[in-house]
Amino acid sequence: MNIYSVVIRDDHHKSLIEHLVRLDEQEDLCFATYVPSTGLNRLSGIITKVILPKKGERRVHGNVGFLPSYLERVLRIASERKEGVAFLHSHPWPGWQRMSSDDIVAENRMAPAVMATTGLPLLGLTTGNDGSWSARFWTKDDSIKRKYNRQWCETVRVIGKSLKITFNDDLLPASFDKGKQLRTISAWGEKTQEDLSRIRVGIVGLGSVGSIVAEILSRTGISNFTLIDFDGVEEKNLDRLTNVFKKDIGRSKVDAIYDAIKRSGTSPKIKIKKIEYSVCEKEGFKAALDCDLLFSCVDRPWPREVLNFIAYSHMIPVIDGGIMVRTNKRNTAIVGADWKAQTVGYKRACLECLGQYKTENAALEKSGLLDDPSYVNDLPNAAFVNAHENVFVFSSHLASLEVLQMLSLLIAPSGISDVGQQMHHFVTGTMETQSSQACHNHCFFPTIIGVGDVSSVIPYGSHKIAEESRESRRE
Repeated sequence: MNIYSVVIRDDHHKSLIEHLVRLDEQEDLCFATYVPSTGLNRLSGIITKVILPKKGERRVHGNVGFLPSYLERVLRIASERKEGVAFLHSHPWPGWQRMSSDDIVAENRMAPAVMATTGLPLLGLTTGNDGSWSARFWTKDDSIKRKYNRQWCETVRVIGKSLKITFNDDLLPASFDKGKQLRTISAWGEKTQEDLSRIRVGIVGLGSVGSIVAEILSRTGISNFTLIDFDGVEEKNLDRLTNVFKKDIGRSKVDAIYDAIKRSGTSPKIKIKKIEYSVCEKEGFKAALDCDLLFSCVDRPWPREVLNFIAYSHMIPVIDGGIMVRTNKRNTAIVGADWKAQTVGYKRACLECLGQYKTENAALEKSGLLDDPSYVNDLPNAAFVNAHENVFVFSSHLASLEVLQMLSLLIAPSGISDVGQQMHHFVTGTMETQSSQACHNHCFFPTIIGVGDVSSVIPYGSHKIAEESRESRRE
């Protein structure tokens, strides 16, 4: 791993800040447990349980120290839960926190005992008096006995209805261009633009909606993209894909959209990871875990199920959208067209409870039946697989709605970070907004919030259509 990050639920964040940030401005400390979330290139620690000190387990005297009994209790709890240990303390000043020599010694001394007991590296976190966080993992150096190396995290993400991120300026500096982004910056200011430029955004599905999302984000100044799509460009795509041309026919969509972002991007330093796999394959799934948020621009149930799983188990918000176009029996006139956008994840209803896919249809796709013409032909006409494909003008509106959902999540204008599920009806020209809901009582996904790698579910697998698509381009 060469990238590190931490995820904290907002309720844990609140209880930690209440304990660590003292009115007398003295430092304080506590412990927590965490589970790993392992992507292709990034290791994230998801805080799972806050373990506050009992009376007599720590001493506050300007600086702060803890007694061995406190660490022993924490190691016992972590071992029982089969989770890692996080050590947290505070400093009485704002911003991303560096470490004093005493901080380094304290965490370095704990690292061997934590690794020996839990099998996971010690995670150290420091909060400032403004609620910002810094973090680092202490990884074992296999070349030198009992040596542990400090791996600084790029970000610490606090997730609730909004997504608040503290960035490590040394590892992830802001990348924006005042000249090219003058009007954009004037809408929300330099600080917000700095933060937007550092978000790691994944776009899953690079069809009509995904390609337009990529165009909007690149012009807005996003710098870090992960593009996930197994498919190639065909002639029939040219009336729906943005910045894709006749010369791109036969190329992979990730290559075509990579070039499009490079042409349109306003950030001076754009980094793009091209993942020529489905999110339903291990490579695509792992790449999605490297992102801070994901755009779901897919129209099939299995990838939606995988993204739903990621939103809850790995606590990465997913912004989803879908279009349904209906025509008459002769396909000569439009009867209706509707499109929805919604953000799912912690503290929000999941995609299945919102009616965006069904588990049984995801199972059919995994089995390959949804790509079997003899099976599909027997499905009722109303089935989603027989829905007419969307067109560019509908896709452009949906893509805009999805990006607006992202801005609400990150910026929370006027304190509003959750605008609910938005549905536009083309025929009547009306927008319907459904305020935030909770999952149904027996929904599976709220039971796996923040379990990360510990989940017993493997949502990805072999994807025959994706494999055949890549093979056809190689030939």
